[in-house]
Amino acid sequence: MKGPRFLITSTGALYILDVQNEDGLYNYRCITRHRYTGETRQSNSARLFVSDPANSAPSILDGFDHRKAMAGQRVELPCKASGHPAPKYRWLKDNVPWEPDSRFRQTVTGLLIEDTRPSDSGSYVCEVWNNYGTAEMVGRLHVKQPLKATISPRKVKSSVGSQVSLSCSVTGTEDQELSWYRNGEIINPGNNVRITGVNRENLIMDGMAKSDGGAYQCFVRKDKMSAQDYVQVVLEDGTPKIISAFSEKVVSPGEPVSLMCNVKGTPLPTITWTLDEDPIVKDGSHRISQIITSEGNVVSYLNISNTQVRDGGVYRCTANNSAGVVPYQARINVRGPASIRPMKNITAIAGRDTYIHCRVIGYPYYSIKWYKNSNLLPFNHRQVAFENNGTLKLSDVQKEVDEGEYTCNVLVQPQLSTSQSVHVTVKDLFIRIQKTENLIAIALVLCNGATK
Repeated sequence: MKGPRFLITSTGALYILDVQNEDGLYNYRCITRHRYTGETRQSNSARLFVSDPANSAPSILDGFDHRKAMAGQRVELPCKASGHPAPKYRWLKDNVPWEPDSRFRQTVTGLLIEDTRPSDSGSYVCEVWNNYGTAEMVGRLHVKQPLKATISPRKVKSSVGSQVSLSCSVTGTEDQELSWYRNGEIINPGNNVRITGVNRENLIMDGMAKSDGGAYQCFVRKDKMSAQDYVQVVLEDGTPKIISAFSEKVVSPGEPVSLMCNVKGTPLPTITWTLDEDPIVKDGSHRISQIITSEGNVVSYLNISNTQVRDGGVYRCTANNSAGVVPYQARINVRGPASIRPMKNITAIAGRDTYIHCRVIGYPYYSIKWYKNSNLLPFNHRQVAFENNGTLKLSDVQKEVDEGEYTCNVLVQPQLSTSQSVHVTVKDLFIRIQKTENLIAIALVLCNGATK
């Protein structure tokens, strides 16, 4: 059945305009077809009885009480009346006459609204009249915002060991069920994971590991509706890297010295300075400053305005952030009489490696040598003496062989030397653990006794 007189609405109603006598000669059926399966169904037949027109007041044939629509969709509000002469129509929204709009169109079957908005919700009145009377139809339209989830920030590029925070904003409903997923696996709160907010909309993760990178998804459910959004979290190795730094040099007393460490890392590293493993004490002659470059690097400066012999030694800048620690060191020699900084006795653990440092100040000097019981080291494969910086390494320490007194001897002139000694005590790791366990056991006994 085709032609301009026949209209089928989105709700399945059939309208026949300008009814003719011949329209009563047919049987009318409604046939539906399933969108996905293609299955068809057919209604019972109906006949149309056509009579001669008679003057009558309008009577509502088709209307609505309540309509629901999703924002952005098209919706039809039906309003059709019988009566003779043909009645006229007027629409009101919330008791205000409807104003023409490009999205609103009055049709033969009612009011058609394109691209609906939440502001279109309200009470609609369809007024109908002719010379013999009036009628009206009242219905409500509720336009719902589609359920939508949006994660922010949209781009996440961070580093291993850092904190990452994600927030999921939801529109279109309240009291929704919200879940977080990483690479398809649900995320539950734990030691390093916090999920906060009234609707669990905030995800906070501390100490990110390399394996924590990937796709993060916010999944929202409400009744039969669902929505999701995801972002990619990229984790770089943010371990600090020394881009450039100072090098070994020889200076004279009173000469100014400037040492620089240029470091890259995420998050921004903290840089500390030491001299022969002791922290630099800032005073009038020793100043530390830093800048952040346009590339995001941290550049730290150690400035010594009036260098003294005691300022000589191994300087170390250490860059530290949540992703790791990186040290850099080089020796600064200050001309003057050579001597050795005081050394403290050392306790070593059997089976582990131990380092003994001979901190020499002054320059020049001829050599640095280590002795144990007057024997020049090394005298076995586990001993390594680094003459360039005065460090002695003892590998796989053994109590019977390595415990005792070690002497660092610095040859200042061909016939002149200076020395200092340090005592190394070797402890057995098992004994240390056993003592710790005994202390814990004693503490537990005392605690239990106090509660009785």
